[in-house]
Amino acid sequence: MFFAAALSGTIAWFGSGHDAPRPVLSVAAMLGLIGLAVRMQRVPGLSGPGPAGMAIVPWGVIVNPDVEPWVLRWPAVRGVRVQVEHEMQGGTPVVLDTRVTIAGPRGLLVGRAPGALGLEDLTVNLKAYRDEATRGVAVDLEGDLTLDVTEPVVGELLQRAHELLRTSRGAALLALPPGGYRSAASIAATPETTSILRRILAAQPDGEADARPLAAILAALVGARGLMRELYALVNAPHPVVAAVARAAALRLGAPQRRAGAIDEVAAFLFEEDREGLERWVAAAAIEREPCDELVLARASVG
Repeated sequence: MFFAAALSGTIAWFGSGHDAPRPVLSVAAMLGLIGLAVRMQRVPGLSGPGPAGMAIVPWGVIVNPDVEPWVLRWPAVRGVRVQVEHEMQGGTPVVLDTRVTIAGPRGLLVGRAPGALGLEDLTVNLKAYRDEATRGVAVDLEGDLTLDVTEPVVGELLQRAHELLRTSRGAALLALPPGGYRSAASIAATPETTSILRRILAAQPDGEADARPLAAILAALVGARGLMRELYALVNAPHPVVAAVARAAALRLGAPQRRAGAIDEVAAFLFEEDREGLERWVAAAAIEREPCDELVLARASVG
């Protein structure tokens, strides 16, 4: 769920008239590119001659000087102003171009793109994006225990999810059948489990910690394929950890990448350790499914 759905499926690219830089292009390929060949004024503190490129993505802003991208997450964006220039054509107002000014820690980023970019809601909802993106990540379903997102969190989330599924307390919280020692791979979601996780995934967190990443991991571990809609709704969430984990969980459950999106598309906003951890987690599920597929084929050939 991208907060208020204001930027869902939207990316704006402010470039110098050449091909988009590779870190931006991978995001643009999924979300749809808007605007090309736009000049941006010099950004204080950035080296390199000529204009830089700027991209607005669901997780913040990417500025690309001549060397390597500079990532500006929503909490670092102090203000956004969108100005649209019109002209009358046959008595009808037509948008000529859009000018976007972003106030960041290094000064103003100013870009111009032809046509309308549809970013006006960003100016209204910026505080909401900042609030969501600054929340810690919960390692319990109640949202009481928080991980600091200034450090890698995925390893701890995966460990806590597996631990929760092995305890009687976790079974009670998730309405799972009680039992002795169980592995996460052997646990299947009940209708009540799916309902509990759906409430967490669909809720807009209002506290200091966001329990949706943990719920997304649990959904994948218990095979709750009925929660695909809720996971899809989170793949462009303003919080990059929420978005990346939702993508990974959907992929583990068998979602096509064209629907779930790639983890790599959020990579610029993640710790490398978190990105690698999620990719290994998704890859492990594919390996686990392979022997089952071979067994089904073998049985079919015998029958």
